[in-house]
Amino acid sequence: MNISSVLIRVKQEFKKEAIEYINKVKNCNVELNEDDKIIVLIECESLEDELSSYKQLELTPNLISINMVFSYQDLDEDIQNANESKFLESVQKAQDAKDINYYGSIYKKI
Repeated sequence: MNISSVLIRVKQEFKKEAIEYINKVKNCNVELNEDDKIIVLIECESLEDELSSYKQLELTPNLISINMVFSYQDLDEDIQNANESKFLESVQKAQDAKDINYYGSIYKKI
């Protein structure tokens, strides 16, 4: 489960229209509405869905600003897949520091 909070600012006179739009965006709920600020909660299953919802929020009518305040992604499955990967074994292979060639020095020619 991915959960994010977004701070949206709109001019007071356009706030009702903005909230109506936000309520139609998939995975989004208006949690707080105060002055020119609207706090929106995005709850979805995937990062793609979260980004899609955020992109839709960027199209809110009369938007002054939009900022992601908090974002949580459940990455347990991705981490498990990475840990089981054969590629990771080659990356984690121990190597003595003296055996590493560094070519960033202007004194050492390739």
